[in-house]
Amino acid sequence: APTTVDGPRSPADPMFDPFWGLVNESGITVVAHAGDSGYSSNGYGQDNGFSASFGQQSRPQPLRMATMFDRPIEDFLGSLVCDKMFERFPNVRVASVENGSGFLRGLLKKLDNTANKMPGWFSELPSETFRRQIWINPFWEDDVHEVVELMGSDRVIFGSDWPHIEGMPEPLDYVDELKEFSPAVQQMILHDNTESLNVRRPA
Repeated sequence: APTTVDGPRSPADPMFDPFWGLVNESGITVVAHAGDSGYSSNGYGQDNGFSASFGQQSRPQPLRMATMFDRPIEDFLGSLVCDKMFERFPNVRVASVENGSGFLRGLLKKLDNTANKMPGWFSELPSETFRRQIWINPFWEDDVHEVVELMGSDRVIFGSDWPHIEGMPEPLDYVDELKEFSPAVQQMILHDNTESLNVRRPA
């Protein structure tokens, strides 16, 4: 969550509406890239992911690896839907990049469960809002077939992150992961979907 002089706020808090309004009007795509969320500063982990680079001792953090990489993007994207940012600014597109897709099935289920528990809050199933406004870049080890099942082939984007270690030594090896898809769907995932996100959407 963004930290303001008044403390942390949801990224969909109305105080940020001027920003989302500009995005909505301009038709550009917002990219949510992995970063240091600060989630490990609550005592469940250490914010020392790069400590070895500065001469400090690093140590294994299995809990951080198991839970704290999905939570930030899950909370970020979930808040955009639950706090109705997309209802206020329906022209906004968000691409989740280098966050993987391990959180996706669970989040979509939780969003729709919340709608059932809070009748009248959402104007439609929140999973439908999510699928319309958000694009997902799975990690190479994620099941891209599951992402297509959950999001549709027009909402999945390829990203190698090469030469970072998260990516594949030969980025085009990812084509093998898509061999069960039709050539048209492969073209969408590898090129067309990302190209469309780089074209401004008319307001």
